[in-house]
Amino acid sequence: MRFRLLALPLTLLASTSHAETSTATSPSAPKISGYGDLVFSYADYGADPKASSRGSKKDKRWIFETRRFVLELEQELIRGFSFEAELEIEHGGTGTALELEYEEAGEYESEVEKGGEIQFEKLFIQKQLEHARVRIGRVPVAFGLLPLHHEPFDYLGTVRAESEEHLIPSGWSEIGAEVLLQGWNQKLHAQLINGLDSTGFSSQYFVVGGQQKKFETNKANNPAFVLRWTNTDIPGLETGFSYYYGDSSANRPQPDLTKTCPAENDAQEVAPCGYVETALQLTSWFARGQWNRIQGQASVVHGKLQNADDINRRNAGLSQKYQGVLRSPVGKEAYAAWTEWGYRFEGFEAEDSVVPFVRWESYDTVYKAAAGALDQARFSRHNVSLGVSYQVATILNFKLDATERTFGSDQLRTEHDYRFALNFVY
Repeated sequence: MRFRLLALPLTLLASTSHAETSTATSPSAPKISGYGDLVFSYADYGADPKASSRGSKKDKRWIFETRRFVLELEQELIRGFSFEAELEIEHGGTGTALELEYEEAGEYESEVEKGGEIQFEKLFIQKQLEHARVRIGRVPVAFGLLPLHHEPFDYLGTVRAESEEHLIPSGWSEIGAEVLLQGWNQKLHAQLINGLDSTGFSSQYFVVGGQQKKFETNKANNPAFVLRWTNTDIPGLETGFSYYYGDSSANRPQPDLTKTCPAENDAQEVAPCGYVETALQLTSWFARGQWNRIQGQASVVHGKLQNADDINRRNAGLSQKYQGVLRSPVGKEAYAAWTEWGYRFEGFEAEDSVVPFVRWESYDTVYKAAAGALDQARFSRHNVSLGVSYQVATILNFKLDATERTFGSDQLRTEHDYRFALNFVY
């Protein structure tokens, strides 16, 4: 099936008419766009979730964030080809900074980042056809809801859904190839991309830290395959399913997750008996829509990791010189579910809107623990958020919300966040 999907656009390319491929003889003017996101928060709990037997201690914390600024560049080239690049600057840029990591017993880590990072979220060449599209380069991963719908006007809350961001990377993109087939209110994405690096898997964030950002190049010894089907038969509603499959052992910085070999095997090979199989399977259902003044969206993500106990044993022994990994045991299964709904009222001007909303989230990053690891209640989290946004046309967005977070045990202290966000697009 994979090879048929990848081969079809090549057939379509060959059959493109002469008129279609010869009309554009020079690149068009580039189009520049993007968005900014600033968040101001107050929390009534401490930053250390392991500070006491009841979880975080009581505290009063104000947090101001220049969360992200995104610059996007698009340009039509020639003969149906175009390129798109998206550069994201998170938390004020980069530099050398200290980070206090509570998952590693409160250790300080020195990282080459000034609270954030600068990276390309997109950088690809695209060929557009009548009922198909081909992309090669760094592409958004066609899985779940947030990777394709993560801009400020795509969600109602002050921040992206916490639940989904704890299971898969936020604004997830990888290097590879994508084919999109579309028609009759259906879309089918097929992607072949580089896989994750299991040194970054953890209890708190499942496989989020496995996105390869630490080194200059991405290892693709274990590629991943993504399939996404989307249906728009019902007016105003977009819904569908997505699936991700990929191993991660051979993408680790060092070949340290290999199978044990008999002594007589060729010791000149890096992995003479192969790597331990650590296949990751992610499945998702998603839906989003708008009907008159009502708008909403929902997502469910489930993850299953093969041989998570082998990953945990190897990660626990990683050198302390290897920074930016948590070394906490990843679960063999995790899930996230969330939904948000809002009702749109008219604002002070004709183009403006006032949207009160509610968001519900439930997620457990250690839904099923690996052998030898504990299933701790603090990794099971449930959020309820209430808020309102004032949208100035589709350019400015002022958001205010309050979130209550409870855990898998009544013994753990309830946490509250109060946030104000300012978003703009250009």
